[in-house]
Amino acid sequence: MKKLPVLGFYGYWVILTYLSVIAAAAGIYNAFQGNIKGAVVCLMASGICDMFDGSVARTADRTEREKGFGIQIDSLADIVGFGILPAVIGYAVFTGYSVPGYGYFGAARIVMIVSVYVLAALIRLAYYNVTEAELQSRNEKRKYYEGLPVTSVALIVPMVYSMCAFCNFPLWRVYNKLLLLLSLGFVLKVRIPKLKLRYLIGLCPVGLSIVIYILLLKGF
Repeated sequence: MKKLPVLGFYGYWVILTYLSVIAAAAGIYNAFQGNIKGAVVCLMASGICDMFDGSVARTADRTEREKGFGIQIDSLADIVGFGILPAVIGYAVFTGYSVPGYGYFGAARIVMIVSVYVLAALIRLAYYNVTEAELQSRNEKRKYYEGLPVTSVALIVPMVYSMCAFCNFPLWRVYNKLLLLLSLGFVLKVRIPKLKLRYLIGLCPVGLSIVIYILLLKGF
């Protein structure tokens, strides 16, 4: 098949990664429109795409350049979906509600928090790329992650959102603290086992239940 006269690769093995970015972009738009619920659902959609893109990519017969591209584009997609989007949700949470004491200093505080979060996610992904390239050069498979994977926010943030809604507890009271805890988790040098595909599939009913619950929420 004749290749397109454009930069990049567009095989089926990278489609889910691109869809993950599209879902994240939709989430950012929803957050800026004040639709936190829609943004959280988009975050989960981005996470689902990311969950299976690696498994799909491994079924393809790729060149070394295509494999390298896959590693890089996956991390770049992750910084959009799980770095920028949760930060924008945080910004929207604090500007979209009548938060007591939210003025100039409150705005400066949330900017600092989301900046720390994005930077931690960026450092985590860059470190992952370096170690993944080393493993690829030795033809080894990754058995564990160092630090909390940034993709975990696709489940953690919706769970916190759902719990706040269920308990009728203001999201803004916990979201800034959540971002700081996630930031710490990203950069802590702890080993976290890499889940196999069957365990990832087992998480799908949990994620689907959360999505349905969020979609049924009214007025939160």
